Amino acid sequence: MINKMISLFVTMFVLLTVVSAQAGKIIRFASANAMFPDTARAKGHDYNGKHYDAATNYSDSSVLIYVPKNFIVTNRINLVFWFHGWGNSIDSAVKQYQLLEQFDASARNAVFVFPEGPKNAPDSYGGKLEQPFVFQQLVREVGQKLYENRVIRAKRNYNQLDQYDITLAGHSGAYRVISRIVNKTPVNEVILFDAMYGGNDAYLEWLSVPEHRFINIYTKDGGTFDNSHLIMKQLTDSLHVPMVSVNEEEINQDLLRSNNKVFMYSSKAHNEVITNNRNWERFLRNIPAKK
Repeated sequence: MINKMISLFVTMFVLLTVVSAQAGKIIRFASANAMFPDTARAKGHDYNGKHYDAATNYSDSSVLIYVPKNFIVTNRINLVFWFHGWGNSIDSAVKQYQLLEQFDASARNAVFVFPEGPKNAPDSYGGKLEQPFVFQQLVREVGQKLYENRVIRAKRNYNQLDQYDITLAGHSGAYRVISRIVNKTPVNEVILFDAMYGGNDAYLEWLSVPEHRFINIYTKDGGTFDNSHLIMKQLTDSLHVPMVSVNEEEINQDLLRSNNKVFMYSSKAHNEVITNNRNWERFLRNIPAKK
């Protein structure tokens, strides 16, 4: 018990240190609708000859909410969900990829939501969020927390999904949980950072809707190059979905604001694509106008 309390204190101290530069509101809570704990990882997970136990890697049900200082409540609230990749956690990913700093700098009028995934484990499994409707319950719970913390001040039915525009974003192994959500819940936007490893059928179904905004940045050596090109070929040849394919160096605000489907090749390393050129910030900032 003492060790657990010390671990919790250290985690909270790290998080507070990481977000101390942000002027917005931090809400962190344990959720029954988070990824873990989950029965499929009740005995942990083995990978490459090493065991990752449930208590250490699959028991954290934390959800982090960040509300920027200048957030304005509108008729539909944009919830931007982030999912981390292998070997990471909420605290390490927020720090390593400057997620909150870039979120603030983007000036996106949105709320950032970060559920804990497989904690510091090499695992893409999305836990309970792979079950139908659990993500929807998490969205409703986030709405409840925003109301309890006086972010949503006026009376509104925050339990209704049509109150929200939902963005799903993530790095690397996040592809799996995102692919399980996109066609079960109304999702307006998906941003993948070197994460197009699979889930092709689900992504293609979602991409077939013209209004859906999609950005996929991929690298040569991150394991997503071939599958990204396969998705592009299927979009063009079979689905006839308009898209652009460019190198990262060619990206500018006009291109981002003029196209709903953007695939970009980056010469950077797998863990550099989020912070290089402050990509997370500029992808959030520069969005196509709604028609």
